[in-house]
Amino acid sequence: MDRTLAANARRNANGGLRRLWRWRSARDAAWTLLDRHVARGATVAVVGAGNGHDLPLRRLGRRAGRLDLIDLDAAALRGTQRRLLLTGVRARTITQDVTGGAAEAIVRAVVGGRSVRVPPAPQTIGRPPYDVVIADQFLSQLLYPALSDSQLSRRFQAAALRAHGQSLTNAVVRDLLIAGALVVLIEDVLGWWEGHVQPFTLEEVLAAPEPLGLMERGRQPRGCDGRAALAAAGAQVVDRAVWQWPFRDGTDYLVCATVAVSG
Repeated sequence: MDRTLAANARRNANGGLRRLWRWRSARDAAWTLLDRHVARGATVAVVGAGNGHDLPLRRLGRRAGRLDLIDLDAAALRGTQRRLLLTGVRARTITQDVTGGAAEAIVRAVVGGRSVRVPPAPQTIGRPPYDVVIADQFLSQLLYPALSDSQLSRRFQAAALRAHGQSLTNAVVRDLLIAGALVVLIEDVLGWWEGHVQPFTLEEVLAAPEPLGLMERGRQPRGCDGRAALAAAGAQVVDRAVWQWPFRDGTDYLVCATVAVSG
């Protein structure tokens, strides 16, 4: 099995009804944003759908005319599809590596001590065109899980993310903008847990009138900045929202969702 698929599948396998219950506030916050941008009958793709516990997929499916769930983990997609079907929502699943194998090539080269020279080729994501493409917190998972599961030191992992992560993120976001008239990038941008200190509290960010400025001062994941990728692609930001993602006891994330159209 590919390293990237194996790493992400292991993490998806940790999902369950407990997370579905715990993350209900995050789903409600996401719907507050999506409700403004997903028209009735729209064609919608959720990229990085996985278990789908953090997104209001049932509401999306009832609003959309067509809902495609896209992920490289086919088993997680099947489980999500079955769960939605029990609520009367039909969704199609598409098993796809939206990096076109570039993430796997990078990880294998880094672990093998080889250089990475081939830039990511353009990919057709899902079955476009879509009215709305939602990128569901997967940009930070393009390289990090497989690198984290490797035998590399944290220093080498960080170096690999700095060297290759943002260019890969830029390529994926470029393809998302081609696939959808409107793109919603949902990103886990900051985390709080024991030993991982931020220069401010989660509550301070949520209460800030302009949270982006505060966010930039925090400890963010390396090489996966979707906002920077949108700027590099010349996209126009039309809306933004932030909310709390109560990941597990003692661990919380700040989620930043950016709504954009091609420039």
